[in-house]
Amino acid sequence: MVRRAVVRASIAAASTILAAGVVTASGPPAATASPTPPGSLAPLAAPAPASAPAAPVAATAPSATTASTTLQVTTVVSGLSYPWDLTWVGSLMLYDLRGGQVWSKRDGAAPRRVTISGFPSLYVNSEGGLLGMVADPGAATNKRFYTCQSVRGSTGNPLDVRVLRWRLTSDTTAVSDGSPVVTGLPVTSGRHSGCRLRFGTDGRLYVGTGDAATGTNPQSLSSLGGKVLRVNANGTIPSDNPFYSRGGNARYVWNFGHRNVQGLALRPGTSELWSAEHGTDRDDEINLSVRGGNYGWDPVPGYDESTPMTDLSKFPSARTSQWSSGYPTVATSGATFLRGAAWGQWQGALAVGLLKGQGLYLMRLNPSPTTGKVAHVERLAVAQGYGRVRAAQLGPDGSLWFTTSNGSNDRIVRVHPTGTVPRKSGGQLVTPVGVTAARTGTEVVAFARGADGVVRFTRSTNDGSTWASWANTWVSSTDAPSATSSRAGRVDLLTRNASGQVVHTWYVGGVRKGATNLGGRVVSQHASSLGDGTLDVFAVAPDGTGLRRHFDGRVWRAWLPAGGVFTSALSASASPSAKGTIVSGRGTNGATYEALFTPNSTSRGTWTLRYDSLSLFSARALGDAFPGQARVAVGVGIDGRLVVQRGSILTGTAAASTSAPDVVARSDGGFLAFGRASDGTLSLYDARPGQYVVRSLGGTVR
Repeated sequence: MVRRAVVRASIAAASTILAAGVVTASGPPAATASPTPPGSLAPLAAPAPASAPAAPVAATAPSATTASTTLQVTTVVSGLSYPWDLTWVGSLMLYDLRGGQVWSKRDGAAPRRVTISGFPSLYVNSEGGLLGMVADPGAATNKRFYTCQSVRGSTGNPLDVRVLRWRLTSDTTAVSDGSPVVTGLPVTSGRHSGCRLRFGTDGRLYVGTGDAATGTNPQSLSSLGGKVLRVNANGTIPSDNPFYSRGGNARYVWNFGHRNVQGLALRPGTSELWSAEHGTDRDDEINLSVRGGNYGWDPVPGYDESTPMTDLSKFPSARTSQWSSGYPTVATSGATFLRGAAWGQWQGALAVGLLKGQGLYLMRLNPSPTTGKVAHVERLAVAQGYGRVRAAQLGPDGSLWFTTSNGSNDRIVRVHPTGTVPRKSGGQLVTPVGVTAARTGTEVVAFARGADGVVRFTRSTNDGSTWASWANTWVSSTDAPSATSSRAGRVDLLTRNASGQVVHTWYVGGVRKGATNLGGRVVSQHASSLGDGTLDVFAVAPDGTGLRRHFDGRVWRAWLPAGGVFTSALSASASPSAKGTIVSGRGTNGATYEALFTPNSTSRGTWTLRYDSLSLFSARALGDAFPGQARVAVGVGIDGRLVVQRGSILTGTAAASTSAPDVVARSDGGFLAFGRASDGTLSLYDARPGQYVVRSLGGTVR
């Protein structure tokens, strides 16, 4: 039985990721360099403009294209009894039932039962039976998968919980693939059997276990209950496990002090493993699973469930949760991270199944890198009405798959975000509107172009905490301005005049000091500096090709082709570690491309596909990275919300922007992101360690 519904959803928008690269094109001929350096504090009368690249003046760029926001919900399999987990061996989906069956399903074909040679006799009761399942990282080739189950002895009594490895010999047959991976996990009545399996980026298998409702298990390293275990895929034990030197069962332990680990999820772009855990009558927990950590559950004497889930009085250094339910609990279960531009503001969010609470939670993490705390929790509306949810998995198609656990007519459900990334011709900017900001020390200046074309600015001298009234730059622009700081105490502003030429104006302490006409015929321009007195301008010609002009500290060099064909403004950011400038832009297919330019380079850039979700509807803004910090980039996702990138981590936010954004990093690890709010004012997304705030700075942005 297949049940399908297309649901209009407010929590995510969609895209189809389109392959293709930026086509390298021959750029226009080089121009004669302007003799006026940006360091000059000459009068405002500009020198004669440089010779312009041969191209016509650009017409007004089109407004942004929006996409449909839909989630397609499909019941893939129905009529089940307690499906526990699902995984993929290549393109073949496997799922298991608590009662002891494994089934396979390929594409639109009907499910087929998998006959497994050597499968043990199970102890099926309560939370005991055939439980967690995961495919080997190399399953597309080696056909291996792993199951976790409670096993009974010859008398029918529970023996232990164990992890076993299998190999598919066809879509409907499998055989044992070596000795058991782990045995001896405790089991009593079946209660608190844990049994979630996931592989880490290190290639090791992580096993979440329950305490078997036995109070001494969680804190005892001689017990495998109430733990997260770490083993090699063949069952051998990694010698770098934290308690390996103690011998015995302690060798398996990655961390301990858990009650009943129900979910494990690997965060994309990191090596972080996150876990979901059942509380008592309060405090279900979401935890960041770290090496050697004690998570503080110790219900002794006996099995005292009035004990705190994280008992800081007994264990002051215990790891506190990233989120807890408080009272009442919702019974958090399987968990997975969402990824892909189609998820919009929920890209990078943790999806968590709920048993008692029913449905799924979506948890967005704080994008500030110094904390992983959950910043916002919301129910996935389209998962309501399905009852108890046991497993949550991100499928190879980018969809969210979940299993229900109601006991009768249970289902496997697929939630697929759909949509189309708009294609554009070179030179047609996705959005011609943008804001810009620059920092020098603790001074941050934000610029916006008003309805009259005049650029105005607001200035903060305390790293974005307070802002002065808007002031006039006395400069007009026919497109979005761009700003940077080429030396301490100075801010450089790049605008476009009515002839399509680039104009450079600079300020010290908020006071205008000089200007230079850099010539050119462009549809957009963006500036960057290493802060050593040099300056780079990256522009897009009307045919979409990239252009570059460099100031070496003394004179401006000629305009040179930068290569590529673009449908957004280029965004540039100094990279001291790479001794150059990183430039990115949106290709004609909607994907993000990036290249590194060194100060003395005169060649076109080598443009590489980098990310598919930060320049869908605008330029991708790049912030200068402080030493030891991952670079921060901000773009507007398919749903109009800001998406923050830290290294390879993508986090969707609830902050909206109707323009191209800009971003400046802070030395404390936070950042300031700017965009145009829906009412046309300047919006600030202020992300500081442990918190973020969206606020309006007023003004008018056009």
